[in-house]
Amino acid sequence: MRRRSGTSDVPDTHEPLPLTDARAAALAAHGASGKATRLAEAARAGLAVPRGVVLPEELLATTPPRDLAVAAASRLRRAAGPPVAAGRVAVRSAFAGEDTGASSLAGAYTSHLDVPLDDLDAVAAAIGSVLASAQRVAPPPRRRDVLVLATVPAARAGVAFTQPSFQDDLVDHTAGLGDRLLAGEVAGTREQLPVRVRGERCLPGWRGRLQDLLRHLRRVMGPGSLDVEWADDGVRCWLLQVRPITAPPARDEALTLANHREILPDLPSRLTTSVLAAAAGELFGYWRRFDPSLPGDRPFVEVVLWRPVINLSLLTDTMRVLGLPTAFVTRSMGGQGEVGVGPSPVRLAGKSPRLVAMGLDQLRAVGNGRRTAARLATLAAAPGEDLVAVAELLRRSTVELITGMFALSTAISGPLTVLDALGVAPVLHTRQRTAATRLWEELDGVRHLVADRPHARAALQAGSTHTGDAEVDAALAGLLDRHGHRGIYESDVARPRYAEQPRPLLDAILHGRPLPAPPALPARARAVWPLWWQASRAMAAREELRSDAMRVFAVLRRRLRERATTLVDAGRLPATDAVFDLDLEELAAVEAGTALTEERWAARRAEVERLQAYRLPDLLHRSDDVEAYRPDAARAAPGLRLQGLGLTAGTVVGTAWVAEEPAPPPAHLDAQTLVLVARGVDAGWLATFSRVGAVVVETGGELSHGSILLRESGTPAVTNVAGAASQLRTGDRVEVRAAAGVVLRHATADDPAARAAR
Repeated sequence: MRRRSGTSDVPDTHEPLPLTDARAAALAAHGASGKATRLAEAARAGLAVPRGVVLPEELLATTPPRDLAVAAASRLRRAAGPPVAAGRVAVRSAFAGEDTGASSLAGAYTSHLDVPLDDLDAVAAAIGSVLASAQRVAPPPRRRDVLVLATVPAARAGVAFTQPSFQDDLVDHTAGLGDRLLAGEVAGTREQLPVRVRGERCLPGWRGRLQDLLRHLRRVMGPGSLDVEWADDGVRCWLLQVRPITAPPARDEALTLANHREILPDLPSRLTTSVLAAAAGELFGYWRRFDPSLPGDRPFVEVVLWRPVINLSLLTDTMRVLGLPTAFVTRSMGGQGEVGVGPSPVRLAGKSPRLVAMGLDQLRAVGNGRRTAARLATLAAAPGEDLVAVAELLRRSTVELITGMFALSTAISGPLTVLDALGVAPVLHTRQRTAATRLWEELDGVRHLVADRPHARAALQAGSTHTGDAEVDAALAGLLDRHGHRGIYESDVARPRYAEQPRPLLDAILHGRPLPAPPALPARARAVWPLWWQASRAMAAREELRSDAMRVFAVLRRRLRERATTLVDAGRLPATDAVFDLDLEELAAVEAGTALTEERWAARRAEVERLQAYRLPDLLHRSDDVEAYRPDAARAAPGLRLQGLGLTAGTVVGTAWVAEEPAPPPAHLDAQTLVLVARGVDAGWLATFSRVGAVVVETGGELSHGSILLRESGTPAVTNVAGAASQLRTGDRVEVRAAAGVVLRHATADDPAARAAR
């Protein structure tokens, strides 16, 4: 039998449906909330779900409250699953629109925990209260079911975020029931649990039981990011609720400048940084070509203060997915203390076909390098003279260069690790001759020519490449023809090449030292010569590829400057080299007709000068307060500095408004720059959130309902800021650096700290 509900046919559901009943899961096809139907799916798959029943809308609409309570209690006692602990249940909403992929409505409706099942009046009242809360959200939900779930006698409970892109699950937990944690009344304890796959040992205690629950949940629910409420009774970890993650938490990933610092100036040109960021997906795509299961939604290159940084956490997670030790990347890029995970035999076995494919690619690396060089030459000759076309060629060239060097660098690392361990790598390196050392050798040749020619030396000292000496001039011309495309920090297209500014080469001729002769090889070095031969071939190929790429960069640099000169004449650029201080979007705008005025150019130059003052460490974290890396930060005016957990990004400078409960903001304060400061927040604050520029919460966890709503709204927000509501006052001038979790109260003349400083 079927009946009509709105426009959808639904099965006959005029009775409570146990979670193990197929009809409970089938309600998903008829507009029911995922809160109940996902639990039903998990229960039917054998996961640890407490005994529970769904009270369908069809039953709720036709049954008096007390009869509902009787039916629910009777069916719950007869349902499959563990006994109802101490006769207590939770009564929760399971309304349409809750827990969708677009919005969680976390905490928007009423829930009643720890309701005595034998008190039928209490059960009936709880059901009625939950149904009445549907009016809180406009428009009201189209379908309203209610979930009655046995209470777990929790020793520890909390919420976990599991995301397929990360090898750690983010967990907030507290002793006892987790309702105060979810309401933001307590911050709980935050930690990361390593993801475990089948065959890997779990951690002891509740952590291991939670790891096992999450592993089975991922198996049942399939790929996707899940927000999981759980409770552990000391023997078993129970699944209380599961929903899609609608607003992912900000992971405090490790970022490194180490590799880029070797090849780029401390503040690269904006164009170069923009190109690297635009190429990030394709750069990491090299690894995903071998294993598509590697994260595809995490940026490989990010921008911090207009410096391109590599996501070290992404690389260590890549090693963990493949079963390789994380030291493979942390030893070369820093961050050894970030994560130290050794090899996983289980994962290595599972990923062996992928690893074999990577190994074969390394064996072909030298030949692939030559093919990459040929593709680069094609790009250099490709048509297109406008800024957008040339910038796209630069991006494609960057992708070719970096992905081409990935395999070559990996092919080098293995043999060099063995040679380093044997102590013979340094002496073998002296035998190596690459594109770079060939330049040194040729400088030696010119140095010998001018050694006894004072007129030629004087010309070189004056910075001229035309000495009047035919033999010296021919040698210099040949040198610049072969190596003029190189330069200082040559990976930044904004930097001039030696052909444009030969002064560094001339100084090396005048004052440099000759390339030392290689020492004799010890016997043990000769014994491992085949291993060195393999490594040296890859090294030579890598340096040759870089030289070939820089030849292309030199061509593209010239084309950018030629087009920029035309745009200067057209009044759209103030100077030729201004093209390098624009990002890709700004380049496109200028090419489309927008003029970069003198005022905007002056503002950009002032911004560049300001950014150059920062001194970032090689290793930083996404949550770092970058203002601390400003040399004059310590000399800034004293004030109050509070630290919490950043929920979103964004910086807001405005006026504090300390509120005890949701309310309209004071009329005399500007809402756009108003910073709400509250002891705790939940769904009831949603309307208030929409009327302020930023939110600071004194008590709360990153995964609480209020925090989820703040992330969903995108409001710059910081939670778990101890002392915020007591140390800040309405009217204080405050600055919220949401990503760093920092809240500053700017000092005033009356501030005790300011008076003490004077």
